[in-house]
Amino acid sequence: MTFSLEHLVNMVLEEARPYISEINWTREKIDKIVKKVSQIDEFITVLEKEIEKAASTRKTDLKIFLTYFQKRVKNVARERNTGRKF
Repeated sequence: MTFSLEHLVNMVLEEARPYISEINWTREKIDKIVKKVSQIDEFITVLEKEIEKAASTRKTDLKIFLTYFQKRVKNVARERNTGRKF
């Protein structure tokens, strides 16, 4: 199964949603980044730069999203290599 960057982002936003304080702001910020990039590594790099610039609560929300996103990307990579779902 192949996942687009946008699909991965949406899956992760739903997973992380209970832990994010400002979900609407976070979703808007993430959507803007997705529109600028096409690769996962580019997305992570831009997101890390946004985290550095963000205010305290928003920084935490973006870090939570990034943690979930990196975990999901690892799981997808593992699934592709082993054929098993994690």
